[in-house]
Amino acid sequence: ALGQLGSLFIQDTSDQLGQWGRIQCVSACTFSKLVSTTLTSASGTNADLTLAAGMEIQGLFTEIQLASGSVIAYLA
Repeated sequence: ALGQLGSLFIQDTSDQLGQWGRIQCVSACTFSKLVSTTLTSASGTNADLTLAAGMEIQGLFTEIQLASGSVIAYLA
């Protein structure tokens, strides 16, 4: 079940390494880097992806870096 393995609240611009299955935006957020094996962009980093507060994205994410906002990243 979601959250059973734990979660990480991220609200700074530090590069976070791990393995997450869902990212939920607590406040509107923009990612500097969002590395995923299941969601790819031309750059491979999904840079400048912006989501509104309350939105979520699912996949397998291994690196998260915010430019702004805050998220809860659920461990996979």
